[in-house]
Amino acid sequence: MSSKKPQRYKHHHQEQTNLYNEQSRPKYLIWIPFIFAFVLYGNSITNDFALDDLPQIVNHRMVLQGWGGIGELLTTNYWSASDQNLGYYRPLAHVSFAIENAIHGNNPHIMHLINVLLYALTGMALFVFLSKLFRRMPFFVLVATLLFLAHPVHTEVVANIKSRDEILSFLNSTMALLLAYNFAKNKYFPTLVLALIFYFLALMSKETAMTTLAVVPFMLYFFTPKNGGKIASITLSFVIVSALFLALKYYMIGTLSGDPPNEMNVYPYKEFSGRIPTMLYIFGMYLWRLVMPVRLLYDYSYNQIPEASWANPVVWLALIILFALAFFALKGLKKKDIFSFAILYFGISLSVGLAFIITRGGIMAERFLYAPVLGFSLALSYLLFKLLPREIKTNRIVYDFKPLPSRVFVGILLAIMLFYTGRTIARNPVWKDNFTLFSTDVVYGGKSALLRKHYGSELINQAVAATDQAEKDSLMKTGIAEVEKAIEINPRFSEAYFKLGYAYYQMRDYDTSIGYYKKTNQNNSLNLSNMALAYYMKGEHGEALRLLQRSLQLNPYNATARTNLPLVQNAFNNKLQSMKNQKSSDPKHYFDLGNLFMDTQNYEEALFQFEKAVKLSPEFVDALLKSGDCYYALKKYDGAIRPFKKVLEIDQHNKEAAGKLSHLYGLLGNTEMQQYYSNKSSGK
Repeated sequence: MSSKKPQRYKHHHQEQTNLYNEQSRPKYLIWIPFIFAFVLYGNSITNDFALDDLPQIVNHRMVLQGWGGIGELLTTNYWSASDQNLGYYRPLAHVSFAIENAIHGNNPHIMHLINVLLYALTGMALFVFLSKLFRRMPFFVLVATLLFLAHPVHTEVVANIKSRDEILSFLNSTMALLLAYNFAKNKYFPTLVLALIFYFLALMSKETAMTTLAVVPFMLYFFTPKNGGKIASITLSFVIVSALFLALKYYMIGTLSGDPPNEMNVYPYKEFSGRIPTMLYIFGMYLWRLVMPVRLLYDYSYNQIPEASWANPVVWLALIILFALAFFALKGLKKKDIFSFAILYFGISLSVGLAFIITRGGIMAERFLYAPVLGFSLALSYLLFKLLPREIKTNRIVYDFKPLPSRVFVGILLAIMLFYTGRTIARNPVWKDNFTLFSTDVVYGGKSALLRKHYGSELINQAVAATDQAEKDSLMKTGIAEVEKAIEINPRFSEAYFKLGYAYYQMRDYDTSIGYYKKTNQNNSLNLSNMALAYYMKGEHGEALRLLQRSLQLNPYNATARTNLPLVQNAFNNKLQSMKNQKSSDPKHYFDLGNLFMDTQNYEEALFQFEKAVKLSPEFVDALLKSGDCYYALKKYDGAIRPFKKVLEIDQHNKEAAGKLSHLYGLLGNTEMQQYYSNKSSGK
């Protein structure tokens, strides 16, 4: 690159013809971003559902109701259909999915088309908005818009239907900023009202749109002559809408912060002291993804990016860059420099993603770069346009591409655009479906327990569907190995144990299946309903019935539990009746019958059967323990003491009996005996 300064032009008629006539071309320039969006993402339209499309669209109970589900969608939190409350209230995208379900029944290709259409409209809105801010720089606006649209990091948002919330949020925020700017110029009050409506729609799409609050005053300061009072009054109107949204959110879902699960995969950075250096490290990763979006991943959860420390040089490099960006932003503040505004927009919009790490110990995600890419695109365009010559008096850019710096500008811009475009188009097919996405990203994302589990799960699903036994066995073996790798990374990974339970259930190894299901979260409805089926297939209908009933208490909409409950109930009733009618001298027969009555909470009848078993076999320890449990359930504490003491006569080291006796004597107020049996239960 030449070290010479960009050529300056004298002001005369011939040279003026090289200047862009802004009155003659914006009418057709606005369609370039629209068409370009389809060039970039047209090949995503043939994709199927993938990743979070399944819980948020395909299997979403309210979305599947179509028009009838809209009312409930407006009154529930974002993850309610998955039986979680993370404190997110984003009904707008879900409402659009429900409407589409009513019209075309969840056709993924139409839904992908709508995502691309919304992205194309975003390009048009962004072009109009930037054209207002940079009125004398139309080609600068076009370049910045196209760079934003082409950036490959956007593939997660556009190619994944579920991420429509991100598209709608940014689109509505951009419209709100455009109209707020127009109001500052024309003082026409309906324009401000319309701006606030779009801002409210942005918030209803995704709460991260609240960063618009900080963008508004900076935008007005940089691009309008308004004084502080006028800027404050316009900003205040956005604050009021924000407050109204938060009030609505609290009214609808009963919380502002939610109840995030203690899930290591999504919230891996537990210690607050490690979150700051980790945040800086991830900030550096975000910058690298902006500059070099090569190895993109849909998942960066535990332990793809291990917790960083201050000893990591990347942390310090990121901190230096952060301070440098802050310096340039503040330096250009007084001059109202474009570069300063670009940095401020970038920092404000990225703050949500960085705050997720600090406040909740959350992870990196490419979707958090969706809005910040605009700041990056503006900054990059600003630096590139510095290469072009300018008219000496007006400082307007002259589009003369004979000087070397101008040719360098063209070369760099073409190289970036071709790289971004090619990378985006190549990345879209990766989102074709779950298997394509997981099998592709596991190559570079193999340190993530969640990604390993996802990949293994798809292999297991393919094994179940396969008809050739050799293929079925091979897929199942490989899938189980991948899920086991996920557990090696995160030994407390409930979903991975669930998938292993499912795999062994399919292989008819019900004992192993139940063992894995027991390691899952026992307050999760689906975990319990699947474990119930394993017990049912094993012939333990009473335990299966109990688990299904508990499953439906946790989630009345659990389809697995609702479908199988009548079947299990009928099998249980038949087994109970058959055993009641059967005469036997086997104590285990009455022990099993007692367990069936316990499963129905008929403790009187259960006690009768257990005592029959003990009568036939006086040293039947398990029957004695169950007898004591029945007395306890019937609140006959003195009666419960006898069988537990009998157990200790048979086995003086039985800790279960000793522990229960300690508890019983505590209830009866006998602290001396409570302590005595407490010591026995602990082996003292």
